Amino acid sequence: NNNNNNNNNNNDCATASSNFQHTAANTTNFTRTSPIIFFQPGLRSHSQDLPGNMIVRRAYAEGFRSVVVNRRGHTPGRRLKAPRFNFFGDVEDFEQVYWYVKHELAGPNTPLFLHGISSGTAVTVSSLGKWDKRRSMHDQQEQQKDQQQTKNEHNNENNGATAATTKATDIAPTFVASISVTPGYDISRAMNPQRFAFPYNDVLTYNAQEFFVIQNKHVLQPYHPTAYEAALNATTLEEFINVVAPFAGYETSQEYYKHENPVTYMEYITTPTLVLNSKDDPCCSIQNLYETSPYENHNGKTYDDIVRASPNVIVAVTKTGSHCPFLDGKFIPFVKDPLHGGFMLNSWADTVSIEYYKAALQVYNDRRFL
Repeated sequence: NNNNNNNNNNNDCATASSNFQHTAANTTNFTRTSPIIFFQPGLRSHSQDLPGNMIVRRAYAEGFRSVVVNRRGHTPGRRLKAPRFNFFGDVEDFEQVYWYVKHELAGPNTPLFLHGISSGTAVTVSSLGKWDKRRSMHDQQEQQKDQQQTKNEHNNENNGATAATTKATDIAPTFVASISVTPGYDISRAMNPQRFAFPYNDVLTYNAQEFFVIQNKHVLQPYHPTAYEAALNATTLEEFINVVAPFAGYETSQEYYKHENPVTYMEYITTPTLVLNSKDDPCCSIQNLYETSPYENHNGKTYDDIVRASPNVIVAVTKTGSHCPFLDGKFIPFVKDPLHGGFMLNSWADTVSIEYYKAALQVYNDRRFL
């Protein structure tokens, strides 16, 4: 079932369409309490191709519903209605989709998970960092209120009044666990041609121009002619992302990366998170993980250092896997398709992801009533 959620953000009224799919949600296999995985697909990907959809089928077989969030401009057959898109995805758009699903398709204690793939990992990490930080700040404020209330009671100053409290899960989107598959880390550097290897950089630059710019000329060119022409003339993905910053709401690429770079939010993640990278990834170079962060608040640490210092994030690095496939099989990498029958590609990353979510779900169910 495909549902469309029109988001009204500032001057973008009725332009941001988040199309998502919850697999077999109307069958007897699932109820409102069945766990849900939110998927953030890769570049030019959508609910029918994340890339691929084997992970959705595996999730179905294990009792998980799947919600695939199509970022602005990614929904097949739907052009932009306003000059607004973010190459890596918009946290505010995603939050609106989250609350819709939370209120309309889930129960109060339905376990929710978040899964990012390729470029979709950027909005995944940024969302987790922003929302986990928001909840942490809320918890601190509630703790201070409790301390003040205790002090007032001790001094007989509260007159029997009790401060109203808000659940942390109502303050910001909350997930049981999350996975990011083949992230590029610092998006201001990850698309450099020296790291995003030939021919992928050239091919995806052309695809991005055709997909985002040319087919949306009717709204992009009138809004910002200079950025539109610069996007058409870009020769690398890095250049393309830099010049389309105005369409994401920023005057310069520097402002864009300051607010949208997921690595600036890594340290705030408290959601249990698994990250999968491959040493032979031709698009998201493994060197991105080990480079020193240029941001002052990281104090000269590498992203690997930041991950190692976190009690909530694990990075698994494989020798092979390329960019996303992680094909698994001695001779023929196929397994039985649990949704449609027949066969489908066997991905080690998909297998590990579902095992991780099942383990996290078990912990969630064990602790929920403690």
